[in-house]
Amino acid sequence: MRLLARNAPACHARLNPPADPAALRRAGQETGRPLSEGLAAWWRAADGVSPTRPTVGETPFRLFPYGCDPYPVAEALTRRKQYLRALRDTVPPPLADALEGWLARCGQDRAGTYYPQDATPLWLPQWLPVAGDGLGGGLFVDLRAGDQYGCVVRHGTMSHGPKPSWPDMETLLAHVADTLEELGRDGDRRR
Repeated sequence: MRLLARNAPACHARLNPPADPAALRRAGQETGRPLSEGLAAWWRAADGVSPTRPTVGETPFRLFPYGCDPYPVAEALTRRKQYLRALRDTVPPPLADALEGWLARCGQDRAGTYYPQDATPLWLPQWLPVAGDGLGGGLFVDLRAGDQYGCVVRHGTMSHGPKPSWPDMETLLAHVADTLEELGRDGDRRR
């Protein structure tokens, strides 16, 4: 957090206080899966960021890659529900049971298993959005079991990445820290 305060003070000022432990328990209950340790640790440090309203012509600094800002727990759960509802709303009623069976089967696949051959964008109940780009895309954590449990995947409005972008939240946060360090070094060189 010190790197953020030093190298991106406006973004640091947008950090929310730590998440309520009850919110973290609720996230595990709603997804039916325990939160990865890295994700839980992030939310215990900061419950996402407050939204920013850039002025005309300004490009706001986004904390996470791909122009994403981290969600608070409540926003992550709201987005997850919206994505699941949108998926179910696109399926004709006669196919609703088949969709539920398919979601159950995919939920048993190992974390890191994705479905690029599918024509319809999908959202599994075990995927938890953790950051958004303001345009309908963002990052999610795959909470299915397996050796890639907790991996972070980029998603857009029509698809998701074919593989994880980071193996876990810890690696994503280390990438952010490295970027902030580089920003700090660049700023020091310009002085």
